[in-house]
Amino acid sequence: MNKISGKIINYDGSYTGTIEFSDKIESIDIDKDKQSDFENIIIPGFIDLHCHGGNGFDTMAGFSSIIEMSQYHLKQGTTTLLPTTLTATLDDTVKALEGLGDFIDQNNNLTNILGVHLEGPFINPNKLGAQPEYAQLPNIKFIEKINDKVKIKVITLAPELEGADSFIDYLINNNINVQIGHSLADYNCCMKIMNKNKVGFTHLYNAMSGGDHRKPGVVTAALRHAEFAEIICDLYHVDQENIHLAHKCIPKLYAISDAISASGMPDGQYDFANTKITKKNGKALINFDVLAGSVINMHDTFKNLVKINFSLEKAVAMTSFNAAQYISENNKGKIDKGFCSNLVVLDKQLNIKKVYLHGSLIS
Repeated sequence: MNKISGKIINYDGSYTGTIEFSDKIESIDIDKDKQSDFENIIIPGFIDLHCHGGNGFDTMAGFSSIIEMSQYHLKQGTTTLLPTTLTATLDDTVKALEGLGDFIDQNNNLTNILGVHLEGPFINPNKLGAQPEYAQLPNIKFIEKINDKVKIKVITLAPELEGADSFIDYLINNNINVQIGHSLADYNCCMKIMNKNKVGFTHLYNAMSGGDHRKPGVVTAALRHAEFAEIICDLYHVDQENIHLAHKCIPKLYAISDAISASGMPDGQYDFANTKITKKNGKALINFDVLAGSVINMHDTFKNLVKINFSLEKAVAMTSFNAAQYISENNKGKIDKGFCSNLVVLDKQLNIKKVYLHGSLIS
């Protein structure tokens, strides 16, 4: 049995106390006399539902690379991770994910990998962003082939594509979370999909039709009606005022890293999406001017949110609790009795001191 004391931060409040935990939280003893006397800040482990790579490793490079990137992000406090593919051929996607499902099944309490996020290939070829040029129309057989290898938890798609309507019905019936992204859909197209089921939005504001006051698109639909959406908080992809706007509009907005292999690496040139990117001053750029994913991790994201005046409680909601709710991981994202013991221990300057995965200390 493990025991740790400090200021415990949840999405809905904070208090000083002592947590006893094994793989689950067994008890919390609140110390009402020492609410201002603490050395540790204890928060739920970060949940990253959109991550391409890190520490020089990339999802599309295959099994061993995925394991390495997951370990890097785990040490940065990400205790639940969805490695995220790029738009690619079926053969390349299957090759990248080969063996991952078996690994997750055999190491359930030893890995932070929960499943995968397919970002494409069913996206609009005119809204690729930094994605490779392999966009295609919706294809159920593609999904079946991938799902045989590893559980698809989230898929990003463009709902305006031919065949998207029945394809989305299939995804919903198979418990795959649908997100609108890399899309030029208009407002009515988005609403048609949103009326079917819980729908998310991929890196809100980026690579989607905007909030034009005469031609409302994906951004307008999200701000007006979404319950869930992901957003990049590196403070380059989205200005801080638009992060605050989205937070005010979307009840369960959650942050993602959208990290690429250059995350955790020094400035320099790296491969991403079959092209060269340059990492410099906290950005990853194609041709020195087009953003290509981010180079942060979820710990950076948490600190950025606090930096732009989100409370610790709201930062916890955006980096853990809301994402857990979105993918129905209802025993994660909160420090409470019976919840999974995925914990990050910070000092008062928000530096990481310890990370626990299912109650085990990560060295």
